[in-house]
Amino acid sequence: MPSPTAAHAMVATPHPLATRAGVEALRAGGTAVDAAVAANAMLAVVYCNSCGLGGDAFALVWEPGDGRLHGYNGSGRSPAGLSIEAVRAAGHDTMPARGPLPITVPGAVDAWVQLLERFGRRSLADALEPAARTADDGYALTAVNVRSIDAALPTFNDSAREVFERAGAVGDTFRQPLLAASLRTLAAGGRDAYYGGPLGDEIAGAIQGAGGVMTAEDIAAHRGDWVEPISTRYRDVEVATMPPNSQGITALIALNVLEALDWPSDSPRIHAQIEAIKVAWSERDRCVTDPDRGIADPSELLSAEHADGLARRLDANRAQRFVPTNPAGGGTVYLCAADADGMMVSLIESNYMGFGSGIMCGGTGIMLQNRGAYFSLDPDHPNALAPRSRTLHTLMPGMLLREGRAEVALGAMGGDGQPQTMTQLVTGLVDDGLDPQAVVDRPRWVVQTDAPGEPLGPVSIEEDGADPATVRGLEERGHEVSVVESRTPLMGWAQVIRRRADGSYEGGADPRADSLVAGM
Repeated sequence: MPSPTAAHAMVATPHPLATRAGVEALRAGGTAVDAAVAANAMLAVVYCNSCGLGGDAFALVWEPGDGRLHGYNGSGRSPAGLSIEAVRAAGHDTMPARGPLPITVPGAVDAWVQLLERFGRRSLADALEPAARTADDGYALTAVNVRSIDAALPTFNDSAREVFERAGAVGDTFRQPLLAASLRTLAAGGRDAYYGGPLGDEIAGAIQGAGGVMTAEDIAAHRGDWVEPISTRYRDVEVATMPPNSQGITALIALNVLEALDWPSDSPRIHAQIEAIKVAWSERDRCVTDPDRGIADPSELLSAEHADGLARRLDANRAQRFVPTNPAGGGTVYLCAADADGMMVSLIESNYMGFGSGIMCGGTGIMLQNRGAYFSLDPDHPNALAPRSRTLHTLMPGMLLREGRAEVALGAMGGDGQPQTMTQLVTGLVDDGLDPQAVVDRPRWVVQTDAPGEPLGPVSIEEDGADPATVRGLEERGHEVSVVESRTPLMGWAQVIRRRADGSYEGGADPRADSLVAGM
């Protein structure tokens, strides 16, 4: 189907209610940032299986007035009292994936506030009220909701189980009055109601009651950072994303490697893309971590010399494996928005593994993320757990710029699959000339691990893109290939908005979720 278009502004999210909340913010005079935050707040209700007030957020904002791309790192840090020794003393040989110990300070609410203060025209209360009303009145459960709830129920603490075990079936109305009350507390009290206020106090109390160490002081001390985005040139566009601790540099390295490859013209492009991702992945796990550790230098990682060196490690006729990887995960929402002035926003927010840690904070209705699951208990590992540190983070919004101006906002949820999806989106838009809807509709692939801690290897391809010649060509080169159902959530949910030469917009919404792109 052709890409939906809009003359003045556009919003693309994985759920219709979130898209409509964003469009209504635009109709009320808001900017693209107002729209993005309103949409994200709505997703915290209707896609609470993937994001929420207990998660982190990263954002890229193109400000047409100053002609600059701005980045906000809204990821939280580990508690001051959490250390490798403390986790081992609790009986763990590796960092646990669920429960109180992998909970890092949630940064999404702070990100919303900072984004609105700098680039918005409307208030935080304006952004949150539609979400609070929906949480109170209820919304119809989709198959995505029900499938996620059913899978996560065994991981829930008592507070979460009490809320979600009564959710119901597809089409049933689900209400979350506790979450509605928390949204209204935040709307009335602003950032201070969360960081240093009653919501933060209750979050800390719930974590400590479950055996964790996070304190109200840890939460009150949080503040995200405005950062300089990183980018690389691919063909005739500039591809931008967030710097480490985001894994976004992985996609940029892979695109650089693709540019550097000098393989025979008859080499399958999918083999080149897969191998570029795998070698870029080895760089991610070698050095992408908390930027305060000074391990990753983006300028070196994105240099032409580095890309040439990585490209020489690849073989046009043979699949390879590189260094071990970190645990896989998922549970994220990506959305984008654009307004009549040309402001474009690429925003991604997440609880990480579905409902995150499985811990709901008492009477708040807030599920807490488990980003700390990415930490290592090996003190020599680049991502070793340390007090008040940020982990390697999968969240990575994207933006394409042409001739120095933003043209495309793009990204996808999908945990470790995000750089793989971004690489496929960029090559589809730039190399193949696809429009936004066609590029998110197109069959995708993802390279996975055999088990946590193992290198990338097995390739899953959606069946409508797995023609026999493609599969045979990969298998002949040593790839382990599996064909999976078309439009599977395994491939993530991507959204794309592109600004056209006349200032109007066209967008693409991923059919793998309940996505909708709409505008005005």
